[in-house]
Order: sequence, then structure tokens, then C-alpha cells
Amino acid sequence: MTNAAPQRPHRTGLRQADLSPARGKHVSTPWGSFALYLVDGEVLCAQAFCPHMDGPLFEGTLPQCANGEVSIVCPWHMWRYDIRTGKRVDLAGVLDRRCLTRLTASIDTDGTILLAPCT
Repeated sequence: MTNAAPQRPHRTGLRQADLSPARGKHVSTPWGSFALYLVDGEVLCAQAFCPHMDGPLFEGTLPQCANGEVSIVCPWHMWRYDIRTGKRVDLAGVLDRRCLTRLTASIDTDGTILLAPCT
């Protein structure tokens, strides 16, 4: 028997009202540690720790650029990732193409945030 993570949605026990647009909310899932972000009324989910040196991305800032891009900025070394795509968007990202793992977030009929692997 394998220990594969379930493919059904994971109930976080959180609601959109539990999230802050200023900072991520750390959650444990069957797929690892992730963070929920509230961006323009939309719930987004990306890995909680930076692929560079495991900095806590959920403690970083979420600046919005003039082009509408919203990035997660790692508080340790200022690496920036587009919250919608997971791609690194700072200048050094041209050389280092590490991306964030993301999960799809949805809202259940009772208001609970559900997470599932991106398809």
C-alpha cells in the first residue's frame, strides 16, 4: 500500500473571513505545508516555505505591481514569486527558475476553504 496524498479536496477548517489580505495563513495539508492568501477577494494557495532556503513565505509581504501582478516576497532574502503562477519574478529569476507548488482553492457550500492539487 502506498502513502500517496488523497486526491479529494482537503477541508482547511478556515473561511475566507479568517484570511488577511496583508499576509498569508499557514495551513498543513496532506500535500505538505502551504499558505492561503486573500488577493482581490480570491483565495489562492502556494507552498508555505521558499524553495531557496525554506524562508517562511507566509510571513512575507504581498506587494501589488502596477501591472496587477501580486507577488509573495520571502522575508529572508527577498525572493519574489507571482502568487497566481508560482513563477519567480525578481530579476535573478531569469537564472534560477524555481517555482512554487500551488494548490487549487475553492469554497464549499458551508463557506469552508477546500484545497486540491492543481490539474
